[in-house]
Amino acid sequence: MKKKFRFNILTKLLFGFGILLISFFAAYIFIYQMLKENEKLAVNVNENIVPSMAALNKFSFKVFESKHLLMSWVLFEKESNTPKKLRLIEIIQNGYPQIKYELNNLAKKWSQDEQMKLNQIFTLTDSYFSQETDILNQLNTPDKYDTPDFEELYVSKIQEGSPLPELADNIKAQIDEMYENKNDMLLSYNMKIEKSFKEFTDRIFISGIVLLLVVVIIGFLLANSMIFPIKYIKNILQKMSYGELPSQPVKTSTDEIGQMGEALNNLIAGLKQKAEFAKEIERGNFRSYFKVSGDKDVLGSSLLAMRDSLAAASKYEEIRRKENEERSWSAQGISEFNDLIREHNKTIEEFSLVSINKLTRYVGAQVGGIYVLNEDSKEGRVLELAGFYAYDRHKFFDQKILPGENMVGQCFLEKDTIFITDVPKDYIKISSGLGKENPKSILIVPLILNQKVYGVLELASIEVFPKYKIEFVEKVAEILASTIATIQINIQRSRFIDETKDKTETESREKHELMERIAYLEAKLKEKNNTEED
Repeated sequence: MKKKFRFNILTKLLFGFGILLISFFAAYIFIYQMLKENEKLAVNVNENIVPSMAALNKFSFKVFESKHLLMSWVLFEKESNTPKKLRLIEIIQNGYPQIKYELNNLAKKWSQDEQMKLNQIFTLTDSYFSQETDILNQLNTPDKYDTPDFEELYVSKIQEGSPLPELADNIKAQIDEMYENKNDMLLSYNMKIEKSFKEFTDRIFISGIVLLLVVVIIGFLLANSMIFPIKYIKNILQKMSYGELPSQPVKTSTDEIGQMGEALNNLIAGLKQKAEFAKEIERGNFRSYFKVSGDKDVLGSSLLAMRDSLAAASKYEEIRRKENEERSWSAQGISEFNDLIREHNKTIEEFSLVSINKLTRYVGAQVGGIYVLNEDSKEGRVLELAGFYAYDRHKFFDQKILPGENMVGQCFLEKDTIFITDVPKDYIKISSGLGKENPKSILIVPLILNQKVYGVLELASIEVFPKYKIEFVEKVAEILASTIATIQINIQRSRFIDETKDKTETESREKHELMERIAYLEAKLKEKNNTEED
């Protein structure tokens, strides 16, 4: 009679550990495949989609900027080699070719339809910049602005509604449409990554079920002396299969089963840490701390890589959004000020009052004043208050300031912006809806044109001016200086014409009186001669 084959404890342990090892390996492959898929998604987002969006946004802005710089070239910038003219030349010669080269490299990974669309945009853009170049080459010296048919040759080409601006707007619209498509693609990839992350949790759950079955099978094969420890571990694994992780460590012993308990403790601790880390990522907390179990912790390393990729994409998107808002805000403000100048450029007083009201409210300040240089004053050169704005209309600025006197006078002499956030308590009081309080920042900007200071601009706010608003005020200061210079020239011209007219009338009247006097004397002399002859 043949004896039945029986497993001894060592054989059972070896058999059980063999099955457990295979199960762990299968679970590893199961999870590793998903990590690879996530890695491919993250690589595509970081190396193609995000750089493509950045390049398209830069491309759109260059077309927008070139359109307005061309208008400035034709309408305002008569002199050669002004900063705006040099900027437009730099965009055509360097900026556009560089962004075109960058987008062509990125487009190699795009779909065929997207590549065709990009080539169409480049064709339109080449035509647009070619037409701009023709205008630049024709209108390249100041004397070209004085040609009789200047309006027909140049101004009509850059006015809104003409083919060239419409072509620029069409190009920008197509670029923005392609940008939105890339943005939609980015959102789609993010949704895929989020969905994949949820599937990753399911795979861990399935792996736990498989491991539970393996442990149960091994338990039945072990000797009675091993049953109770195995049942204990089995109960722990059953709780884990339902998503419950033990709050207390698993009891261990000094034998092989004890080693399994220690491994299970490590697994539970690692799962707790990874699950908590995953929750933080899901909540958008990309700064949460997580330490991998070791150099070979593929799951932990992949989670960290995923977190860093998502954090970089989120940070870049936020920065881009904020920069776009600031650029749009500044461009809109410059446009509004150009419209304001065209409507109010008759007198210094009217222009200053309207400008300071507009500027103060646009940058969110509560108090603002504009000083204009008067070189014909009795006191000599003096800065006179030409316009001011205050929340309660009760703020009075110094009516006259000498160069070098207080911060406004210092700004005039130094020809540089003064920005302070540590404002003296007795400098000024701002009235707002909450009462009177000290300003948190003072911004003083000189009105400079061709190295000559025409005045000083002063703003006070209960908030600290951000950098982009300071830069905006400096740009507006250049516009104000140019307009003030133009108004002063017009006033001097009118005054000269009136003086010349008065002088001519006086000389004519004196000449007439002299002729009458000579005629009178000749008549008297003739009468005397006749009397003597008689």
